[in-house]
Amino acid sequence: MNILCFGDSNTFGTSPVDGKRLPAHERWPGILAELLGTGHLVIEAGQPNRTLVNNPPFSGDKSGVKYLKPYLEVHTVDVVIIQLGTNDLKARFALSAIDISKALEELILAIKAFYHCKTIPKIIIISPPTVHEVGSYKSIYAGAGKKAEQLSIEFKAAADRHTCEFLDCYPLIKPCKKEGIHLPISAHRELANRLTPIIKKAAVY
Repeated sequence: MNILCFGDSNTFGTSPVDGKRLPAHERWPGILAELLGTGHLVIEAGQPNRTLVNNPPFSGDKSGVKYLKPYLEVHTVDVVIIQLGTNDLKARFALSAIDISKALEELILAIKAFYHCKTIPKIIIISPPTVHEVGSYKSIYAGAGKKAEQLSIEFKAAADRHTCEFLDCYPLIKPCKKEGIHLPISAHRELANRLTPIIKKAAVY
């Protein structure tokens, strides 16, 4: 089974301690690969600053919709895990949870349209974890803490509408309390542990 992990810096594995990339065995896609074992290929497609809606200024083209298709063209995929939405919570975008959820639905529909007459991969939606409005991210993510909670509700509704699996990270996975956005190693492991049974269940169907 081939699993595509498509997300932002928390899929890429940005460390909240020094901003560098965590080694494979400490970031959740790498841990997931270890937990699933042989017979599974985990394809890492995390990109810092990737959004669902906007292309962040000065960061190039990071829109999820535009960057997902090349992965689908190159790889045979059985499962697509989407872990996006946190960057869309930035205050400068002024997006509501509903706005971001609609963009998620566009991404889901784009995946389904790509495969049209072929078998559509199982899609797993991960809602963003909570955001701690602290430190250098305090102004960047002003108001994001409450909005992330709303986003988990909207993402679940979108997943239900499109018969996707859903993992609600808001109450389960916590970013670094001092840094505010990126996941500590313990949270990466918890996320991989939560995803493993969902993927194994998908393999049955």
